[in-house]
Amino acid sequence: MSVQAGMTDAELTIVLDIRYPQAFLALQPAMNFSKEHGVLVDWLPHSVSSLKAPEQPGVEEDRGVRHRRFRAEQIAREIEVYAEAQGLVLRDLYRAGDSSAFELGWLWMRHHHRQQLEDFLCEAFRAYWAIEFDPTNASEVAILIDSLVVVGGDRAGGRLGGELFRAWAQSEGVAVLEGLAEALRAEGVFGVPSYLVEGEVFLGRQHLPMIEWILAGRRGRVPI
Repeated sequence: MSVQAGMTDAELTIVLDIRYPQAFLALQPAMNFSKEHGVLVDWLPHSVSSLKAPEQPGVEEDRGVRHRRFRAEQIAREIEVYAEAQGLVLRDLYRAGDSSAFELGWLWMRHHHRQQLEDFLCEAFRAYWAIEFDPTNASEVAILIDSLVVVGGDRAGGRLGGELFRAWAQSEGVAVLEGLAEALRAEGVFGVPSYLVEGEVFLGRQHLPMIEWILAGRRGRVPI
């Protein structure tokens, strides 16, 4: 039972990392955009560097250190403002660590249960930022999959969807995930949230008006 790493022919590809707070902020607006404009979205995972915490003030800090600290504090404040506006809970902006088990589950859902993929993403992101979900733990990922879908309507050969996922993750899954990461880097994706549309890559949810204009045939004034 294989899972394809390649990107589909969806009108818009959106790339997120569960560990990056701006990706969480981008998730629901992107889903709303997809529904409001009837745009088919291909959701893909990609690991990027975690958000860095502000450096502690030092007695002899130079201008560069001070600037980085102020910038990190400003980014944190912006995240808090937008999270509050969306009613999101982010308990630790600087969580780090591996998330490959979750990304494998993401690819599994994308291939086998695409209609439940957005529910899977919403619950995983919510639980991760509430510190209720460990993306390194394949068992927790399998439980989440089972909460959303059971293969064959009830059971498939006595095995639940989560068990099928774990079998795949322990065999060909890692190679598929690595292949996807290489494909995304080749497309020029190095940060999240990234939006791929008509051969272009946009970084950040502020580009949704531009993406809307492109998908509408680039008619009218450019939304700059």
